[in-house]
Amino acid sequence: MKKLKLVISDLHLGNGRFLPDGTVNHLEDFVYDTKFVEFVHYYGDQQDTDVELIINGDFFNMIQLMPEEQAAGILTERAMVDKTKAIIQGHRKMFDAMAAFNSQSHRRISFITGNHDPGLLWKGVQETIRSVVLGDVNFVDEAYQFDGVHVEHGHQLEAIFRFDKTRYFLTRGYAEPVLNLPWGVFFVKDYLYRIKRTRPYIDKVKPFPRYSRWLLFNDFWFGLLSAVRYLLFILRSRFSKLPLKRAGAFKGLHAFGELKRSPTMAKQALKILQREKARIVIMGHTHIPIHKNFGKDQEYLNPGCWNGVTSLDLGALGHTQRLIFVRIDYLQDRPRARLLQWHGQHRMFEEIGA
Repeated sequence: MKKLKLVISDLHLGNGRFLPDGTVNHLEDFVYDTKFVEFVHYYGDQQDTDVELIINGDFFNMIQLMPEEQAAGILTERAMVDKTKAIIQGHRKMFDAMAAFNSQSHRRISFITGNHDPGLLWKGVQETIRSVVLGDVNFVDEAYQFDGVHVEHGHQLEAIFRFDKTRYFLTRGYAEPVLNLPWGVFFVKDYLYRIKRTRPYIDKVKPFPRYSRWLLFNDFWFGLLSAVRYLLFILRSRFSKLPLKRAGAFKGLHAFGELKRSPTMAKQALKILQREKARIVIMGHTHIPIHKNFGKDQEYLNPGCWNGVTSLDLGALGHTQRLIFVRIDYLQDRPRARLLQWHGQHRMFEEIGA
């Protein structure tokens, strides 16, 4: 029997495109439900093939809260289960397609935790997903390794998003356990998503340092006010009772500098290849698709994200919407990874150049 593995990342599913009253949900990032359903059905129909769908982090956008969810917070298992159910309800057809896929023999779905869906660390959230997706479901905290392939989301390589793997949960001083979230998650949840309500595209502009310079000439007052709010947020974080939020506060001052030095995380991927003696490293997180060959039979792939991205880089200027995934075929039991773009029923995919 042939073996096939598919890797996608960064879909950022929210509560759905429309709110219960029928109005548009401006905080929803994902609008390709139909394309995803076609993708899952197509690979679910592969005959005489063992197929695994690997979702490499940030499939759920659990830290993007609706206004009515702000008071409840996102830190407890109870709140995360409720958020997960809301996301499933908002994208019901997608989860029905995953259930149909996973109910077949020789099918498997693996979820890797990302910085936008840390709720996957809770057993209650995992059971909620299992009850909907059915079949063989695997949950991975950080890195998924098989056959010389290393798959991880990538947020652990950034200081502001790094979780303490020895202490995922806090109990002392809390009525119920809470997630021990790093500063970067609070930055996204409590700062970025608040300004996103007036500039919905702000987290989808790459590279961000160039966008910050663009603000100076084209959206000055918004940029200035956002910078002031950012500094105030850093100061408030420094006095938080949450250890990782407090400890990581001043790392936010040089966070964008780190992104500018290695926006694709190619250097970090090379270190993983050397450390793990792997042949293939696959990551997400950056929202920048890349397929880089390091020689010596070692390569790094990143499918980017399934959301629209606006690039201010001259090499890729403009708004792009590419549904890219990694396909791993086995030739004589040896994995071969390719970066492909999904087009839907009429044009299934095309290979993306390295």
